[in-house]
Amino acid sequence: MNKRTFGKIGTAALLACALPMQAMAQDVPVVIGKNNDWLFTVYEFALTSDAADTKASIDALIAANRLFQAKGIAVVIAITPSKVRIHQDQLPASKPLDAYTDGKYDNIVKALNAGGVAVADVNKAFMASPHRTSDTPLFLRLDTHWSQTGSFTAGEAIKGAVLGNPRLKAALDATPEVKFTMEWNANKANQRARDLVRLLPPTAGPYPPEQARNFKVTRETAAQASLTGAGENVGVLTIGSSFTNRNTNFPDSVRFNLQRELLDISLPVDQGPWFGMLSYLGDEAYKTRPPKLIVWEIPEREFRSPPNNKSRDPRFQFDNADWLAKMTAALK
Repeated sequence: MNKRTFGKIGTAALLACALPMQAMAQDVPVVIGKNNDWLFTVYEFALTSDAADTKASIDALIAANRLFQAKGIAVVIAITPSKVRIHQDQLPASKPLDAYTDGKYDNIVKALNAGGVAVADVNKAFMASPHRTSDTPLFLRLDTHWSQTGSFTAGEAIKGAVLGNPRLKAALDATPEVKFTMEWNANKANQRARDLVRLLPPTAGPYPPEQARNFKVTRETAAQASLTGAGENVGVLTIGSSFTNRNTNFPDSVRFNLQRELLDISLPVDQGPWFGMLSYLGDEAYKTRPPKLIVWEIPEREFRSPPNNKSRDPRFQFDNADWLAKMTAALK
């Protein structure tokens, strides 16, 4: 299967890069759920003071989408919702979900849609999912990332967004179909991801390994598997944060739901979505095999960090206008 990663990000890196660098540097407190077996990061609680930065991120995506459209590339933004909203029933009474955080996702979707950007409303799918309050929750209890139940549900939301939008569907239809099958494992398995536990004092816990259900996606026939090589123009790209990393099984979720082979790129959190997209556009993977459809996954909490966000390493910062100028040049 086609995979490309900018910056090395294996399993250990996936665990380490779940939180924004500015948050990690400040030794972010972990919110302990009311039953002591759920952990959350306080960084997911939105602040009204971030409204201007959030708008700058939205404006950047609207402008980038127009550039992609002019190039004949369709884009759907898949916003990963905050765990504190999806599993708010597990928050402690001392830290309830505030109204601003609760409504931020919907407000972002409305603003992007108004600017002509297609969005896969993962939040809506998660809030409606029976898994949200089941023993197969959408996020891991001890980690910031979604469970494989969550990543599969996100793939379903992306499928709905693509098939329900004529422009996105036309782009998908222009790519070769590949038959995939999916099967859930019969039993739950221990999960290695537990980044929030690692932020707790050594005396906290104990927190035994979390168990969750995983799934496996395979091609329908071995003969088909031989058809796709690293140099094939598969036509679909998934690019995003550590939520997009293969360890969450998100790329395979999209493969199965769209019945397409794809190139998947996950980006370390210190780079962010803006540098990551520019890196991809400057790479041979784009120059020689441009996609028809891009699924661009961005965590909701990252909307407070536009290109000029000062918490990132200077290598990954851009003046907002300069980032757009670089995008324009890359997509000429």
